[in-house]
Amino acid sequence: MKKWLTSVVSFILITALLAGCGNAGGSNETKEGTSANTKTKTVKWFVARGVNNPAVETVKELAEEFKKTNPGFQLVVEGTGDRPSYLQKLRTLIASNEMPDMFDTDPDAFAKKLVDEDMLVDVKGLLDDLGKTDDFRPIALSYQQFSDGSMYTLPLEYGIEVFWYNKRIFQEAGVNPPTTFDEFLDAAKKLKSKGITPIAIDGKDKWPMLRYLGFLPFRQTGNDYLEKLKKGEESLTDPVGMQAIEFIQELGTKKYLQEGFTATDYTAARDLFLSGKAAIYYMGSWETLSFSDENLTDEMKGNVSYFKMPMTANATTQPNDYFMNSGIGVAFNKQTFDETTENFIAFVLDHYAEAYAKKGQFTPQKYELDESVKMPPLYLEILKDINSSGTVFGIPWDARLDPATNELIGNQINALGVGGLTPVEFARQIDAAIKENAKKYFTE
Repeated sequence: MKKWLTSVVSFILITALLAGCGNAGGSNETKEGTSANTKTKTVKWFVARGVNNPAVETVKELAEEFKKTNPGFQLVVEGTGDRPSYLQKLRTLIASNEMPDMFDTDPDAFAKKLVDEDMLVDVKGLLDDLGKTDDFRPIALSYQQFSDGSMYTLPLEYGIEVFWYNKRIFQEAGVNPPTTFDEFLDAAKKLKSKGITPIAIDGKDKWPMLRYLGFLPFRQTGNDYLEKLKKGEESLTDPVGMQAIEFIQELGTKKYLQEGFTATDYTAARDLFLSGKAAIYYMGSWETLSFSDENLTDEMKGNVSYFKMPMTANATTQPNDYFMNSGIGVAFNKQTFDETTENFIAFVLDHYAEAYAKKGQFTPQKYELDESVKMPPLYLEILKDINSSGTVFGIPWDARLDPATNELIGNQINALGVGGLTPVEFARQIDAAIKENAKKYFTE
């Protein structure tokens, strides 16, 4: 294993991780049977999205169907409780030569290093070979691509990210859904003045906080600022960066985020909103069914709607441009990827869209549910917005920054939010990390 693979663990807490690592890598051995479909093959999938996530559940169900004609096949799914823990364990496994057969990853700098080491399957080539490329929504594939256009992760999800809000709370507080970020802050101020928690957020997983950090730069520059920032060609002390940083600190220090947001996980943040204890919750359309009337308490029925990313006065993007994506993708270990695994993936791709859509999810593949399948009005409203979305989509910061900078910014953004760092201190720390680490990952 080359030096970078062993050095990635230098900035994570190894001693806290080794106890749980085990032998998570997939076996390369197969046992010959009387025919090809009786070979034994265990595929281990390390997931970041939760073992009961609809996408994971769909793949597990299809694995059971695949086993009917391939009885020696077994899919084993493992996961961790939160995204930071997942990333730490994944990097430890890979540095220990125990890369899982399948694992969730964004097309980030760490994944690009794995590609450069020839450790991952070329998913763009795989889809072409299977004749499946044209089955996907173009943005679903574009989101999974690296800056150079290559693609080594398979999308399983699709959707837009929106601000869900409690209509009753807004109405009683005299607040309208904001169309600009100035109006957004005014709404938060008004809600707070009436004793209402304006925003529920998952601060523990870090990425929702990074989304908020990315809102203003995306509106002002598209993804140009981020693409330059990751290489040190822009600075967080520049006006675009400082506005974004000050926005985060204002949300946190003015108590527009819930008390204890830094320790609130995904489920707790969502439940805070669903229980009517917070007015706004930013999250993707994968939660649509959770917010539909049939799944809500009597108090919340008819009270959930959404607004899309507000605008800025100097916006270069359009109102229908926002964060929309195909979620964290699935990468495949090139060393253990064999004919059986390829056949399984082909089987999944043949049946995934219908099975996933029937769970009330939006599929990365071009697929329309049969009219006999009745979906809630909220689902149909989101679907309409998905189909009318623009062509410019926000790229998450944690999918572009180098791993060391990601680690630092994930830790420090909560400190920024609670006032533990000034905006200038935060900017200088992140700029310094980029200066030190970007050259190890970005040479273009």
